[in-house]
Amino acid sequence: MILTPQQLAFFKIFGYLKLPGLFTDDVPQLTKQFHDIFQQHKDDVVNWIHATHDNKLRRFISEATEKNAYLASLLDDSRVINVVTSLLGDGYQFRGSDASIYDCGTNFHQDGIDTGKRNRTNIKLAFYLDDIDAASGAVRVIPGSHHSGDKYFGLLFQNWIGPDVLQMATEDYPATVLSSVPGDLLLWDYRVMHATAYGGNQRRMVAYEFSQAD
Repeated sequence: MILTPQQLAFFKIFGYLKLPGLFTDDVPQLTKQFHDIFQQHKDDVVNWIHATHDNKLRRFISEATEKNAYLASLLDDSRVINVVTSLLGDGYQFRGSDASIYDCGTNFHQDGIDTGKRNRTNIKLAFYLDDIDAASGAVRVIPGSHHSGDKYFGLLFQNWIGPDVLQMATEDYPATVLSSVPGDLLLWDYRVMHATAYGGNQRRMVAYEFSQAD
């Protein structure tokens, strides 16, 4: 799938995309391999409790593509290659992968960024294996919050991480909710501020991360 000029413009302006149903036929295999990797690599499961996740549990396995041949094969899937190339150009870098079970929400945050290369585009591709919406932990993004050089970003950055300043719950922030069903592909710029509201469930997600070439 080559992204259209409209999709490319949307991503550049707002910092995220949703590609509905792109992997619908792969859901049974994705789900099977997700559970296989947790079963076969129990010693590699990290039980992570962090303030960003409201001090609730996220379980994850890092470098999932190194531990599961099927998940590794998606790196050579034309759909992934074409989407990533459309956004990052030729010679992009694969940054890593993980398989996660979220029994938590998250505060608004950005994903990891090399502070020396903030002008480089880094993207996350996310496959959720459950139906998720506003009440059950769908990702919420603040559109355009990846434009780090403008006044709007500066105000966000000063206030977004301090609930004592705005005194707002995750659900109250003006954000776009990316509801999805298994088979949809979600992707966002690392720099986009995003969060999830805890829905009392355990959300399963496989994520791949890429960056522009040096």
